[in-house]
Amino acid sequence: MAIYQSLSSSLFVLQSTDNIWKAIAETQKELLRWERSKTPPPVSITQGSFENEEKFLGGYWKLDIEDQLPLPGIPVRRVNYEITWSEGEREFRYSSDLYVKAQ
Repeated sequence: MAIYQSLSSSLFVLQSTDNIWKAIAETQKELLRWERSKTPPPVSITQGSFENEEKFLGGYWKLDIEDQLPLPGIPVRRVNYEITWSEGEREFRYSSDLYVKAQ
């Protein structure tokens, strides 16, 4: 019985770790697209779901782009990409930011 419980726990941790790595890769891919863009992204909030992809089936994403002024006279645009997914009864979230020139 102890071996079965250990194996079950190991499989759960492996699946969770795999999903976290997928979330990191997907988030970095999206932010890299904006980093390489020749024009800054427009200020907006968009969201959607991963219904047709097996990466985060049933999960959803949110892209939040806003202007910020971290220091006087230095405007930047923050691009935040967030992925939320469920594993069993728990909800997990991974979020990452990118700062680009506002103009």
